[in-house]
Amino acid sequence: MIGAIVNHPVFGRGQVLELRHAARESVVRFDNGIRTVVPTNMLTVLRQAAEAATASARAAASQSPIPIVPSREEAEFTPEQRQRLEARRTIEALRFGVVPHHRIRELSFGLDKERRSLQCAFDAVEQTGGDVRVVLGEYGTGKSHFFELTVQEALARNFIVATTSLDTREVPPNRPQRIYNALIRSLRYPDTPDTGTLVPLLERILNQPALYAALEEKLRGTVFATVLHNFSLMRGAGNETLAPLLDWISGEKVYIKSVRDALVVKNKDFPVRALSMMTTSADQYCYLLNGWGWLASQVGYAGIAVLLDESEHYSLLNQRGQERADNFFKALIYTAMASRQDNRLTEASLQHQQREHPFRFAERSQMLLMFAVTPSANTFDYGRWLHEEQIQALSGDLSEQALDELMAQLYTLHKQAYAYERQEAYLMLSKGVQEGLKQRLINLRQTLRLATEVYDLCYAHPDYSAAQAVEDLRRSLFGRQGG
Repeated sequence: MIGAIVNHPVFGRGQVLELRHAARESVVRFDNGIRTVVPTNMLTVLRQAAEAATASARAAASQSPIPIVPSREEAEFTPEQRQRLEARRTIEALRFGVVPHHRIRELSFGLDKERRSLQCAFDAVEQTGGDVRVVLGEYGTGKSHFFELTVQEALARNFIVATTSLDTREVPPNRPQRIYNALIRSLRYPDTPDTGTLVPLLERILNQPALYAALEEKLRGTVFATVLHNFSLMRGAGNETLAPLLDWISGEKVYIKSVRDALVVKNKDFPVRALSMMTTSADQYCYLLNGWGWLASQVGYAGIAVLLDESEHYSLLNQRGQERADNFFKALIYTAMASRQDNRLTEASLQHQQREHPFRFAERSQMLLMFAVTPSANTFDYGRWLHEEQIQALSGDLSEQALDELMAQLYTLHKQAYAYERQEAYLMLSKGVQEGLKQRLINLRQTLRLATEVYDLCYAHPDYSAAQAVEDLRRSLFGRQGG
């Protein structure tokens, strides 16, 4: 199944990169830029791996695009029907414990403290140039949920957002080039649906000629000048012509001679330097991320939010790999925090490549950096480099009020999805769930699945009461009857 083109009910179309846990889970890179792990049984195979490779080869040989089957005309829906359809899609995702990204802010409860800390981080980026957050959480405590919530909050605050999930094969923690490439290929913007490309940012710069002219002196002799100048001359020539330039600056593996041959202008003012694949190249990729964040702030964005998930894969590296990952993570923190007075790192404490390269293009990085970490895993020593308020621990608990609000919202969505009206007594389900959460018998993801399944039963069987649901829940979790 690896290499197959698949469809997911929440994330849409993508390609399978890896299978895990006896193929029960799949690592998928979706067309919208998201790369994540999803249950394999949620995926619909659109094209098998062999078919996809054959179709691509035929298209390349004939120099013609892969034939596209015309889609059926969309049925006309009333606003009420569209809301019901959207609610059903949400319920389908919740049955697997997944909250669709566009519902994240709506279905986030009990995170008031964490959200205030996040808003302080956004404010710090705008006021001092950068901030860092480490989110700690065991599996099932809502770490990925908060990660996606941060994405949505960042877009709402006018940041461009780059995210990636680290692993030991595709995006190892000690490979700056692969991490940078994954980040750029996941870019999201607050004002355009385009994802996974620098093009919207480049277009926005070039569409402000006076601003671009003012930036030229600052950019002179840098890769940013090379990209912008060549993009301005080539952008009307089509995607195929632009591909070498964009692949190069996005961190793809390219032959630098092919890139130089494809560009219109290359001289000392517009250099075309190879991007390193060495594990010691933290400086080069921090420099690039710093530059994109600064340029984004010059054209009206708040900056760039860089989010690294599954940082616990650090624990699977050998000692040398961990040293390289330490250097890159530490360099990212330095790049984000260097313009702040409370920064604990110096450039002298970081390892450069053999040819020394600055870690920052501009004094202000305009970067929010977030790591998602599993505390029980052996991970990098973030505590030495950060302040206490920059480390957020997710307990996986919800207060009674927060859980009641979550159950009420899930119930409202379920009623909207299936157009029925029953007693609000279903909300007492939260009492049984609260007990299970406190005793660590279930986690938040399981809570979402459990609540959705109970509401399904109550809808399908009108004689199935909420009290019976709570009793069954207690019996299954605690092996006893409720009092």
